[in-house]
Amino acid sequence: MRGFAQGTKLLLQDRLKLNASLRLDYNPEFNPKLNPRIAAVYTAAKNHNFRASFQNGWRFPALFEALSFVNNGNVRRVGGLARVNEGLGFLDNSYTLTSLDNFTAAVSRDVAADNGGGTTAQKQQRAALNNRDVLQVANLPTMEPERINAFEVGYRSVLFDNRLALDLDAYYNVYSGFLGQVEVAVPKSGAVGTDASVLDMLTRGQQDRYRVYANARNQYRSYGSALGVTYNFYQKYTLAGNVNYNNIATNSTQDVFITGFNTPKWTTNLSFGNREVVRNVGFNVVWRYQDSFLWESQLANGRILAYQTVDAQVNVRIPVLKSTIKLGGTNLLNNRYIQYAAGPTIGGLYYVAVTFDNTILR
Repeated sequence: MRGFAQGTKLLLQDRLKLNASLRLDYNPEFNPKLNPRIAAVYTAAKNHNFRASFQNGWRFPALFEALSFVNNGNVRRVGGLARVNEGLGFLDNSYTLTSLDNFTAAVSRDVAADNGGGTTAQKQQRAALNNRDVLQVANLPTMEPERINAFEVGYRSVLFDNRLALDLDAYYNVYSGFLGQVEVAVPKSGAVGTDASVLDMLTRGQQDRYRVYANARNQYRSYGSALGVTYNFYQKYTLAGNVNYNNIATNSTQDVFITGFNTPKWTTNLSFGNREVVRNVGFNVVWRYQDSFLWESQLANGRILAYQTVDAQVNVRIPVLKSTIKLGGTNLLNNRYIQYAAGPTIGGLYYVAVTFDNTILR
C-alpha cells in the first residue's frame, strides 16, 4: 500500500520555488514508513539557478532477502525475518564465520605448540577452551528496512547565448540498517558461550552454517560531487565532459559483514562530436577514465585497476529509406580491463546498427 502528497509554493516574485512531498509506504512485515522530501530552487539572476534538497527514503527487503531458505551445498542461505529464524538460532545463537576462522587458526597454533600429554583430540579441546574469547557471538538484529537521509546542493547555469552549460552538485548520504550477508555457525550441542558450543566449533559436523541477510550495525556516510560542462564552441561542434568524486567515511568499529562500497573515487569522461558534420552525417567520440578502487563482496575481494577507454560512433541518416545507419565501437583500442573482482576481462565491442523510423510502416 502506498500514498503520496505534494505541494509547491512560489516566493520572492517567483524567484524561489519550494516543493514538499510526503510518501507513505506499507509492507505487512514492517511498520508503515514515511518518506518526506523538501526541495528549493532559487533563481539568483537570469540563467543562474541554485538548488538544495533533503529527502528520507526506505528500502524494504526484497522477497529473497526477507524469506529465503535455500540450501547452497553445506551452507543454507536464509532471510533475516524473525519467523525464518524460529527454531534455527542463526540470529541469536551463532558465531560469525570470520571469528570462527580466526579461532581455528589459533587452535592449530596452540596444538602445534602443546608439549603436554594426551591425544590430539584432547589437545584440541584444551586449545579450543583457551581461545574461546576469539569466537564472536553474531547476535544479529531482527531485519528492518534500509534507511537513507540524503542532502544535496547544486548550481546550474547556461551562458554565452546558450552555448555553455554548467552543472555542479554535491551530496551527503547517511545510511542506516544497510542490508548485506553474514555467514554464521550455529552450535548443535548448546547455547553460544558454553563449553559445548565452543567445542562444536572444532568439528564441521557439529555446526549448522547459515548465510543470513542482516542489517549492518554501523551507520554509513557517503559523500561526493560532480561537475558537468557542455560547450557548443563552433557551429554544431560540441565539447562536453564531466568529473565525479565519490567516497565513504571510515567507521571506527568493525561491522558484522563487509558492506562493499565498491565505487571508484574518481570517474570522468570527455566527448567531442557534431550531430551533423555534413548533411545527414554526424559523429561522437568519448574518452572515459575510472580510478582504481577496492572491490569487496561475498564472492571475492580485490583491487580493481584504473582503466581508460575510447568509444566512437558515426551516424548516417538515409531520408529516402527513413533509416539511420550507426557504425561504431566501445573500447575501440581494445584496452582490456575488469569491472569487479573475479569478473571477466572486457575488451572492445564493434557494431553496425540500422534503425528504421516507424513512420515507414504507417
